Parts: sequence; structure tokens; C-alpha cells
Amino acid sequence: MLTLLLTLATPGATPPPAERLVLEPVAAPAAGRTGILGFRVRAPWMRGWIELRMPETLATSMGLHFIDHVRSDMPPLSVPKPWPVWKQDRRNGSLRYSHRTPEGVEFAGVARPSADEVALEFRVRNRTKETLRNANCQMCLVLSPSPDFGERNTLATTRTWVGGTFANLAETTPSPSSKGRDPWILMRVRGPGEAYAGPMDYPDGWWVVDQIADLPVIARLSADAKHLVAVEWGARQPMLMSNTRIPCLHAGPGDPATIEPGSEHVWRGRILLLPNDPEQLRRRLERGWSPTRGRADRR
Repeated sequence: MLTLLLTLATPGATPPPAERLVLEPVAAPAAGRTGILGFRVRAPWMRGWIELRMPETLATSMGLHFIDHVRSDMPPLSVPKPWPVWKQDRRNGSLRYSHRTPEGVEFAGVARPSADEVALEFRVRNRTKETLRNANCQMCLVLSPSPDFGERNTLATTRTWVGGTFANLAETTPSPSSKGRDPWILMRVRGPGEAYAGPMDYPDGWWVVDQIADLPVIARLSADAKHLVAVEWGARQPMLMSNTRIPCLHAGPGDPATIEPGSEHVWRGRILLLPNDPEQLRRRLERGWSPTRGRADRR
């Protein structure tokens, strides 16, 4: 059944190879080790590549089902054995994988490239006998492999809309200088994020800025300011994040789900690689958002 859910687009549904972004899987780690479960993206004009960790983490009320790095305070319930393999449809460049954990949680990723964006799906199916509550995942768009987007420890080229303006996040407060550390910021999104009542600062790590984003999308301009990369995971996301020490961009998914036995939840997002035209980006975003971008289904 999962195979049916992950059926790729039919031939001709996406542009031919010369007109679409190039995707390739990140190499699997050594046997028994954890590592990046993700893929690389290249545009014809781009130096290097960017990389999506899909996911970085996956957790539910049962515990931590997956994490792509080692943290002593976040041990996973298991490490995938064998490691999930991305399969590529050579006709349209799409990638997909699926994995079932020993506890019975199945998760799967799909990435479909077109000329200037990658459509993303991340699905979690509950094959256990208990309700999975607070099902949540984290996706990380890593920019460091690209000289066009990978400058560290600066927010000078990072943007989102604040008060109707495509704002430079280097101008947010508290400032890095007031914090005495390189920027690693979280920004609440108007609507879903305004109810946030958690900590505003993690010593030696992130902090939450005072400003509130109009839209749940975060972008970074290329070094020559001719292009931008943006990421979004739907209209209901409460937080944006940029850790400039990597650097990376996060726009969710931050809307946790409850998944009954036999059901699944799907989060949908996009990576966009566009000319540096904020209004074009806004139009593309608003056309793509709908109430069905994330949902729970019973099969």
C-alpha cells in the first residue's frame, strides 16, 4: 500500500532533464552507523549544491524514531538496518525511499524536481497498535556545500517577510552582538507562532527574535544577489529558524500530528531556487498553499 502512496509522477509530468533541477542521494553511512538520510540539489547556475536532511529527526509519543547525528541526550529507539535506499526515477528525476522501524512506525520521503523547485512529501504511517501522539519531524536545508549560499555566521543575506517587507534578518533583535555569539535565531510566524510560550534563549545556542514573520517561509540570497533559495512546509508552520554556524534554513514541519493505528500523516513542502524577485516568490508560495498540505489519512 505504501508503494501505491509513493507512486511517482507519470512520464512527461515534469520538464525534461535539461530543464529541471538535479537531485542525487547523499551516500549511506557505514553499516550500523547513523548518518544523513537526504539528497543534494543543484541548479544549472549554482556553484556546489545544497542538501536536505529528510528528516533530521522523527519523534512521536513512543520516543525518538530517527536522528541523523549522535547526541547523548537524544538516543534513538533504533538505527535503520539496512539503511534506507533512495530510488530514482530516471524519467523525471524524482527520488523516494521508505523505512519501517522495529517498533512499527513507517516513514517515507519523496522529492520531485521541476525547473526551479523541488516538491517534497514526508509520510509517517502508524503500523503499531497504539495512537501516536505529537508526531513531529525536523527537516534541515544545509547550505554549506554551495559557495553561493554557504557563508557562515551571518544573517546578512537571510530574508523573510516582516511587516509587509522582505526583511533582512540581520536587522532583527536581540542582535548577535548583544548576545555575544554568532546568530542562531528562531522567528515566530504570525498566527500559529504567536501562541509560543517556551524559552526565548538557549545559552550558547539559539534565541527567539522579537520580530514576527508574516509568512512561514525563509530564504537566503546568493552571494551575487541574483538568485535566492527558499524553503516552506505549508501555511500552518509556527516557526522559522536559521543556524548560521552551519548554515542552514528551517521552515518546519512544526505542526505535530496525532496518527491513529492504520493511519498516516503527510507533510508537504518545497525548496525553491528562483531569481531574486521577492514578489515572484510570494506569488509562488500563495498559489501552492492549501488546507490539504498536511493531513491524516486512513487506508
